[in-house]
Amino acid sequence: MNTRNILILIVVVLLIMVVAVGYFLMQSVNNVIPNVTNNTTTNNTIQVNVQQNQANQTQSNFISASKAKSIASNYLASDSKNVNLEAGTPSLKGSVYYVPMVVANDYSQSAKGTVVGYVKVDAKTGTVLGTETWDIETGESIEEPP
Repeated sequence: MNTRNILILIVVVLLIMVVAVGYFLMQSVNNVIPNVTNNTTTNNTIQVNVQQNQANQTQSNFISASKAKSIASNYLASDSKNVNLEAGTPSLKGSVYYVPMVVANDYSQSAKGTVVGYVKVDAKTGTVLGTETWDIETGESIEEPP
């Protein structure tokens, strides 16, 4: 054999070895990546479950929406300036129920059924935190203490 054929044979053998090593490295990398992804997915699922459990525990410590409506209704009835108002369906924002103050009859400035503000009720304690109404001219929010 001449040196030219020997060099070609060495290059071909080296090329086959490089391809084989590359193939085995790619296989080992592909086997590692799915495990990392699976672990991440499992950790995310656990984190979401923990957050849901914390949210459920927190809301279980809250008063019910019907209780908040009852508290707001009693608050409105206790003040003579709210004689034409009744409590609407509460909505929970954070740890505060916002109970709409709804016009109850046609004997007021606004039409019957109009929401003119909110009674804010603490969802944990049931305490009235005050009211929120709007200025008729500017539309700006007016916060009033209980």
